[in-house]
Amino acid sequence: MIQRIQTVYLMLAFIASALLFTQLPIAVFQLANVGTIPFNIISKYQNPELSQDVFTSISTLPLIIVNGALLLLSFISVSLYKNRPLQYRLSMIAFLINIILIIVIFFTADSMQNQLKTEAQYKLGAILPVISLVLIILASKAIRKDEKKVKAADRLR
Repeated sequence: MIQRIQTVYLMLAFIASALLFTQLPIAVFQLANVGTIPFNIISKYQNPELSQDVFTSISTLPLIIVNGALLLLSFISVSLYKNRPLQYRLSMIAFLINIILIIVIFFTADSMQNQLKTEAQYKLGAILPVISLVLIILASKAIRKDEKKVKAADRLR
């Protein structure tokens, strides 16, 4: 299982997605009267001056759900190393979910940017889904290559 390169790619994609559940900021918003407001998946955003929610219409729950689904699919794909066709299909679904995650992240950051009327400064957390996407693509190519080798070996017998 661990000897196969696609397992390494999928585990690295899992780790990159799991890092989004830490306090690692996706973006930072600079406000003159408040200071900086970091945007990450698991924070609740409050206005320190008024002691109430800054973003009443912004919810990070879709980010949590989509990233959780991506984590789950990456982990399940790693454990399905004996069933390559299913592993390939799950990695393709993870690819689509990762694209959805990237879109939702930037849509949410743009909504926050519009409400705060300031520019977002994107940080490492914004790059992690892109890294995960590249790793899932590499894993899918390796799974497909592995499956072709097995079919070629079966044909020769």
